[in-house]
Amino acid sequence: MTRLRAALAGLATATVICFGAAAEETGFGAWGFDLSARDTSVKPGDDFFNYANGAWLKRTEIPADRASWGMHAALAERVLGQLRTIMEDAGKADPNSKEGKVGAYYAAFMNEGRIEQLGIAPLKADLDAVRAARTREQLAALMGKANKDFTSSFFSFSVQPDVKDPAHYAIYVNQAGLGLPDRDYYVEASFAAKKTAYQAYVAKMLTLLGWPDAEKQAANIVALETKIAEASWTRVEQRDVVASYNPMTVAELTTLAPGFDWKAFLAAADFGLPGKVIVGEKSAFPKIAAIFAATDLGTLRAWQAF
Repeated sequence: MTRLRAALAGLATATVICFGAAAEETGFGAWGFDLSARDTSVKPGDDFFNYANGAWLKRTEIPADRASWGMHAALAERVLGQLRTIMEDAGKADPNSKEGKVGAYYAAFMNEGRIEQLGIAPLKADLDAVRAARTREQLAALMGKANKDFTSSFFSFSVQPDVKDPAHYAIYVNQAGLGLPDRDYYVEASFAAKKTAYQAYVAKMLTLLGWPDAEKQAANIVALETKIAEASWTRVEQRDVVASYNPMTVAELTTLAPGFDWKAFLAAADFGLPGKVIVGEKSAFPKIAAIFAATDLGTLRAWQAF
């Protein structure tokens, strides 16, 4: 039964495109089922998967730069090509129009020569702000700007519909602060090699930024993030929607996690003093705030610069 469901899914995905006059009449281009993907030499009652997809499997090669290939990937590739055309065409529009601005933004992003020429110059103002931070209040404020510039934060925030009051929006605050994809990369022995490679990467980035003691600070940064990882909830724990919903006032948040300047953080995020925030990983917050309070300012600045 499982194999039959997989075969039906394959038929629905691997054969999603067809070509014909009827398709052209719709104005949407090719659509429907590509029956040429079938291998009619196979009896569908014997092996429906190969009956539905056999010819496509025989004639299709996985691109050299891909680990796998299928119609979802092919459609994504087509959409990316269409987006590229849209962006490049937008660059030909009036520079003062919305289209022209979008095109200019894309062109600037793709101009590798100019990017290499500028080096870290575009980051100067941000790096200067990090270097100038001399108090934890200033560093918390920099973290509050994480959604607006290139800084990072021990805590992430977003504005979403309140899950218990969907007619209104709420500010959600969650654990953050990790450069690797998940806390397990820091605490599981199976990821030790990746953690070592990550530290080398941090050192390289700090060196490119001209940050002093890059190797030492890279070790400090990875050690700092390891502490944050140890305090953080696992993905399984985060799936508990009840435990992850903890509405509280800023005063209550400050009492919960007193080692972090929440007022400076929220003010820099342009939230002012909201009446309510919804905390995600409640038990992790006091631990991460304590890590922030105990870490020397030099390491915090290096982490922020990275």
